[in-house]
Amino acid sequence: MKALRLTSLLVMASLAACGGGGGGSGGSNTGTSQAQPEDGLYPSTVERSAFTASEACPDGGITIDQGIDTNTNGVLDPDEIYESQQVCHGASGEDGLSSLIRVDEISAGLECANGGLKVSVGLDASEDGVLDAEEVSQSSYVCSISASQTDGFSSLLDMSNEPEGAECASGGQKLTSGLDFNRNGTLDIDEVIQTKYICNGVSPVVHSSLVKTENIGPGQFCDNGGVKVSSGLDVNEDGLLSEGEITGNAYICHGEDGENSISLVAVEVEAAGANCSAGGNKVTSGQDLNADGTLQAEEVTDVNYICNGTDGIDGEDGLSALVNVSDEPAGVNCPSGGKRIETGQDDNADGILQAAEIDQSDYLCNGENGDSAISSLVRVEQEAAGANCSAGGYVLHTGMDANANAYLDSSEISESHYVCNGEDGAGSGGGDSDGTADMNYFVVNTQLGEVTEIDCPGGASSNSKRKNEYFALASGGQGEPYKVCYHESCYVSTDNGYTHHQKTYGDSACNASEYVYQNCNEGYQWDGVACTEIPPVCPEGQIETTRGCEVPVDSCLENQEIEDNICVDIPYVEVTGNICGNYVDPIKVTAGNHFVTCDTTFNERLLIDAGAVLQVDRNWYIVAESGVNVNGTAVSPVTIKTSPNNIDGAWAGIRFVGEMDFDYDNEELVGDKISYLNVSGYSGTSSLEGVGIKRATLTANAGLTLRDVVSIGTVFDVEDVTSYRSLLSGSSVLSSQLYLWSGLVVNSPDLSNIYTYWGGRTDGFERLAALFNEGFSVAGCSYEAHMQGNESVGTGAATGDHCIVSDNGKPMPESYGVYVLGPKNRDIKTGESLSLEAYLFDKNGFVHPESIVWKARYDVDGTYYDSGQTWTGRKISVSLEDKEQYEVYVESVNGETDLLGPKSIILNVQ
Repeated sequence: MKALRLTSLLVMASLAACGGGGGGSGGSNTGTSQAQPEDGLYPSTVERSAFTASEACPDGGITIDQGIDTNTNGVLDPDEIYESQQVCHGASGEDGLSSLIRVDEISAGLECANGGLKVSVGLDASEDGVLDAEEVSQSSYVCSISASQTDGFSSLLDMSNEPEGAECASGGQKLTSGLDFNRNGTLDIDEVIQTKYICNGVSPVVHSSLVKTENIGPGQFCDNGGVKVSSGLDVNEDGLLSEGEITGNAYICHGEDGENSISLVAVEVEAAGANCSAGGNKVTSGQDLNADGTLQAEEVTDVNYICNGTDGIDGEDGLSALVNVSDEPAGVNCPSGGKRIETGQDDNADGILQAAEIDQSDYLCNGENGDSAISSLVRVEQEAAGANCSAGGYVLHTGMDANANAYLDSSEISESHYVCNGEDGAGSGGGDSDGTADMNYFVVNTQLGEVTEIDCPGGASSNSKRKNEYFALASGGQGEPYKVCYHESCYVSTDNGYTHHQKTYGDSACNASEYVYQNCNEGYQWDGVACTEIPPVCPEGQIETTRGCEVPVDSCLENQEIEDNICVDIPYVEVTGNICGNYVDPIKVTAGNHFVTCDTTFNERLLIDAGAVLQVDRNWYIVAESGVNVNGTAVSPVTIKTSPNNIDGAWAGIRFVGEMDFDYDNEELVGDKISYLNVSGYSGTSSLEGVGIKRATLTANAGLTLRDVVSIGTVFDVEDVTSYRSLLSGSSVLSSQLYLWSGLVVNSPDLSNIYTYWGGRTDGFERLAALFNEGFSVAGCSYEAHMQGNESVGTGAATGDHCIVSDNGKPMPESYGVYVLGPKNRDIKTGESLSLEAYLFDKNGFVHPESIVWKARYDVDGTYYDSGQTWTGRKISVSLEDKEQYEVYVESVNGETDLLGPKSIILNVQ
């Protein structure tokens, strides 16, 4: 146990000096009293000794030392004393009464959970030498404790207003700190270790008082680490407590690790009053003894007040307050991890808390060594101007993550407090006497060349110095400026990052500052000298899991999902009756009839069994946004249709969203897929996104949107279809229009008028092509579109030069069609590898050829030259060394070179 000795005075009013006297159990004014606790407990101990005189007690008195005999030697050693009191004798006079001290052993109970000693003091009014119950004027308790309780006393900090007087001429704040030895959650007078004063500046020069906290590790001031509280006055009025402004330091030290050390902090608004004359915030903290995630009144061990400053001289426009909250990994700042809270003012008014703008970083740490510890969370939201923040700001919600979902839900919020923006002030320089000119000023910006006060190496991309002279607006820049500020900036690009050095200085009214901001590019970290590459956690081809590095699992069985690289069963909840509302669990709709009786959203996965029939009884919609599997079969399809009782005559539509891959080699849909689904009767635009569709039928007098879809053998009998980055294979589009923004239509028996656009941006079906289909008409080509190998293609005047129309007619040609995935034009660096993949077709469907050959050529003044490089296979990795513009193309399939479709891409090697 780390014992700290506290000293307090107890002056007993007495008419005569008292020298002794008994009183009750252990009633002697001198000697040692010790409790006799059960085995495994350390005894509480009280020692009393007389002294003749001291500055505080000129007539002498009794010293009462209290503590725990941790080495069980029967004596209270100096390092075991945690509280000392001096009971002073009164001055000599007639008929003086003696002061007595009585020590009684008490059993386990309300005052002491493990029993201990009760120390009573008072005057011997009956003059019988015994301190009777009615003569006791004050009592305290010294409790026996277990070995586990000898560590981890809570540190407490009290802040209170200090009136004008000897300590602070213009008033200020009084900070008292210490350890909660009696564990009552209150910093008692005999527990105070240190007292500091944060004084306001003396009028008329009013400087704001500032407090800065920083975490410190174990060392000279705190054996177990703690928090250093620095205080002082903001003399240069820059809003930061610099080293030269610090007038005092206090240390709040952590106790050693104990059990169940889950700490909580609560912040609430403090109205203007005795604690804060201009209002502020009340900060309470303590230990979550009952583990309910809420700081109860009886758990509070520390109460602080962070007070707003009173009105001073009007200043410049207030800067916005910004807050960043991020995860803090387990380490020096938080042994068990927690949250890092960074605060500061938005000096450059960009709405982002830059590294150079961070004034203070605090840590909200998770509990250590406790059973079933619950993480503490912080949620930050913007607060509009109003009752809580007159100029707007942020609201910080705090609480415990009771459901362990790593998000502070509204039901888990235990406290909220507000970080408010400063209100607009008015400047004090160069204006009218009422100090309003600085909101409207005239500034002269003069470029002075290169920096003079900071180092800026040669080759810097930016090296500049400027002077800003501020005048009253009405002066038009004439006369003497009321302040002159200088700004120097140096920006240097470094390997894998950049360095920005900036300094502002000048008159005292300028916000003087200097910072160096070192930024490392993604994938790099600062090692103290340079930005170096962050080493991979796992070898190439493996991923990090809770068990270490593993080869990634690509797929699972149906009704399973991947969690931490392991296939686990999806915990579906079955719905056997009507469907309505907002579902938050994975849902399985069973076979049989179901009525959809209201708008329905599935927030987790949706599984619909074969044979399920969903009848929609009004103009409702059905949405599944987190994955969907429709497991219809040819014998038992899944049906979604209008109910016979639907008084609206139709329903709104569906939106199914998922993630899927197409296994080209096996021609299989993998992931979220829809099989044998019949949809009819909707009146709004439906959409399918990121899913595979096989043997489905959608019928409606309304539209349908497809995004990142692979459709095999599906019939779209709707008003119109809009397709983005989708593959339609063997699918009929019976609508009046097919708007093909990007993607491929192949081997389809029925197509409508096609309008082509271009929306390609990423890997996938970005090119526009229609290959080996039956007859259709092209209403227009806005970008390059390959319309080749079809039975017939009707073209109109609107087709333009973008339609590549060839090899169409009956019978279909015996050629191969090639579709290279991804956008047509790409930029890569010399030596960089790029993966390319091609899909291959003929008039009968997908092709799996024995031989595929790729080549590259480059253009010089209209003449193509072969690069000499060759690649083979449907998937290849390309790397080119010379800075040229290359065309990489499929040259042959099974020896055939007469190929159709978008078979090449353009690579700009830089």
